[in-house]
Amino acid sequence: MEVNQLKNFINKKIVDFSELILENYHLLDIDETDAIILIKLYKLLENNNTFINPKKLSETLSISAATTARRISQLIDKGFVQLELVKGSNGKEKERYNLDLIFEKIIMNDFHERKGDKLHKSSEKDLVELFESEFRKPLGVLDIQTITKWLNDDRYTFDQIKDALFTAVKARKLSIKYVDGVLLKEEEEAPKEYKKTNLMRDFHKLWEK
Repeated sequence: MEVNQLKNFINKKIVDFSELILENYHLLDIDETDAIILIKLYKLLENNNTFINPKKLSETLSISAATTARRISQLIDKGFVQLELVKGSNGKEKERYNLDLIFEKIIMNDFHERKGDKLHKSSEKDLVELFESEFRKPLGVLDIQTITKWLNDDRYTFDQIKDALFTAVKARKLSIKYVDGVLLKEEEEAPKEYKKTNLMRDFHKLWEK
């Protein structure tokens, strides 16, 4: 997955930023406090509060203003947060936080891909949109990770996943867990069907002899 694609999923509420951080911060070598700071920063930026004072931010945290400022400085040093200088409406330059780097960090640390695996970019995107359309709600980050796992780890094809989804829709069981169960059931039944075919073939060979 590319950075812009992940950002697009977040902007469209397909992926929840808070959930994304909480599920992945342990992979990024940051602790719970850093994770909460990133989430708070994102919420403020999302509400167009681009000029953020660490002292003001600390009022919503359980740490002091000095600790908040130090933590943000460490996140900048680690490459999770970028500090930019932009001109305000009065023409003066002010500091503004940018969290684009966090998306790169998450992708690099195995959020949607594993080293050595080829990405199923178009299939994954199409499936997310298809599931969202059929479920009539945005998918959570865990749901998207499950779809990625089906493609990359379990090696299900696009059509297999789509057919399992439509089976769930017909049964009015609109959940990723149910679709996963359908896929597992089909996988378990496939070898039995194969063995049965072989037995019938062997029977016909014996009959011909």
